[in-house]
Amino acid sequence: MLNGFANKAPVSLRSYTGPVSTGPFAFSKDSRTTARQAARRDVLRALPFAEFAARTQIEILDGTDVAHAPFVLWPAQAELAQTLERDRLIIILKARQLGISWLVCLYALRLCLLYAGRPVLCLSRGQLEADELVHRISFMYHGHVDRAVARLVTDNTAALEWDNGSSVVSLAATKDAGRSMAAALVILDEWAFMKWPDATLAAVKPTIDAGGQLVILSSADGQGTTYHRHWQAARSGANGYTPVFLPWTARPGRGAAWRDQKLVEASGDTAQVAREYPANDIEAFTHAAGLVYDVWSDGPAGGNVTEGAEYIEGGGPLYWACDDGYAGERDPRSGHFSADSHPRVFLLVQERADGRLCVFAEDYRIKALSDQHIADVAALPYPAPDYVALDSSAAELRGRLQLAGYYTRGKPAKVDESIKATRRMLAADANGWRRILVHPRCTHLRAEMASYRYDPQSGVPITQFDHGPDALRYLAWTKRHEG
Repeated sequence: MLNGFANKAPVSLRSYTGPVSTGPFAFSKDSRTTARQAARRDVLRALPFAEFAARTQIEILDGTDVAHAPFVLWPAQAELAQTLERDRLIIILKARQLGISWLVCLYALRLCLLYAGRPVLCLSRGQLEADELVHRISFMYHGHVDRAVARLVTDNTAALEWDNGSSVVSLAATKDAGRSMAAALVILDEWAFMKWPDATLAAVKPTIDAGGQLVILSSADGQGTTYHRHWQAARSGANGYTPVFLPWTARPGRGAAWRDQKLVEASGDTAQVAREYPANDIEAFTHAAGLVYDVWSDGPAGGNVTEGAEYIEGGGPLYWACDDGYAGERDPRSGHFSADSHPRVFLLVQERADGRLCVFAEDYRIKALSDQHIADVAALPYPAPDYVALDSSAAELRGRLQLAGYYTRGKPAKVDESIKATRRMLAADANGWRRILVHPRCTHLRAEMASYRYDPQSGVPITQFDHGPDALRYLAWTKRHEG
């Protein structure tokens, strides 16, 4: 009995013998079959993926009932299918209810039907969830117009096997899952929520190293996690994976009002909506329960982040918002500062005639002397600030700024009062108007605004990812009675 197959029907797994001309992830030559089957397979291989999909059915939730419908691909699904056909290592970050698990299962079915000797391993956080992937593949096989090109000889909860030697097996995500196996395709579903994500990946990755394919798909589980680090490495090109992000808008029919309704249904828990239905990867990873600034909106039109926050020459007075700091380090994979870092932050803000505060530039630094940092910010091609808003307790930095000729203003004694003032300026009013806008280039501030949280036990803000948000609230406090 092969490792990992206890209590399951035997399934043939063939070792990789080298690439052949039948496909990009081919494992062995086709078995003997009838000329009619072989001809039909050739036709299906040339068929566009979307047409292959439309020849089967999937299960969809219709109210409280499950209905069956042809698998007609949405544009985002069709684009992802092209990536699956092209790349070997793929990591997918997705919003919920986009049909991506069904799509990846269809891809596995196509591989097994049209090519002989293709072993597929399906892993999820638990055995039941992994078995659900097998169920979906089986369901689509039985509903496919062209299922006769390969006959299913094993069909049970945890394993499928066709008469051409291709197979699908479900495995729970353990530390040793898949060891001693060879696979044409490995699917790691909801990898972020597996108990041992690093160990599971380390165990299954060698199964495809002879030329197979690995697809990781999951929703996000927060910053600094295994999945977050892996995603950031893929984004930077450091680990060879192709990153694919699918926002909530990837499903047709979801306009701005759709997510607004979700926010209403969430009874104020906007962080939950951002996690489950993110507009971008920053929202996906950084929104968590208990956000200090849960009114912050990064991504949708009408949110706080916009190109409209760009600096306009003569468009209004400038201010610097500053939070002092020195120690810390950057995560080389994400490019952001670690949770326990304390960078010094300068935000450059322009006030428009309508009272809006537009953050158009940021300068975060660690282990930098204050005099040099001040001089470098002053050297940027913008006018001098009317004043600098900063923490009243930052005596050394305040003194350095005043020596350099800058007027300074301090924050209030009570943190919660300035947080309230900032929240009011960040939130949209009845007309959707927000007083604080941020340019997309301010990536550190954006990440921190979506990460700054309250301690669930004490209700006090956690002193992590609070540096840009603190600088912003110092300025907001000075402007609370204006505009």
